[in-house]
Amino acid sequence: MTDKEIYEILLSDNHQENIILFDDDQKKFELIQLGIVPMHGVVYAVLDLFKIDDVEITEEDSGLVILELDYDDESDTYYVTTVDDDELFDEIMEAFDQLPVE
Repeated sequence: MTDKEIYEILLSDNHQENIILFDDDQKKFELIQLGIVPMHGVVYAVLDLFKIDDVEITEEDSGLVILELDYDDESDTYYVTTVDDDELFDEIMEAFDQLPVE
């Protein structure tokens, strides 16, 4: 999936598909979207790890992933990056936990 595809799926009200990411070693990660948190002028997507290389993960391998979604309208470029900063991750999770449950 391209950054643009991921961006559009995660911000769509009618998305139905999981997000597929690959790491540098081409390991495949399938994630389920849990919610969106707008903060600091960008949008963060909170996702739950579902499968690694098409195998459902065990409870000990489970974990949350936060993606930063940004768009530069001047260059018409989409950016999707993982949040690796622990303080920012915690701040986003705190805001996510305060969102109303649908």
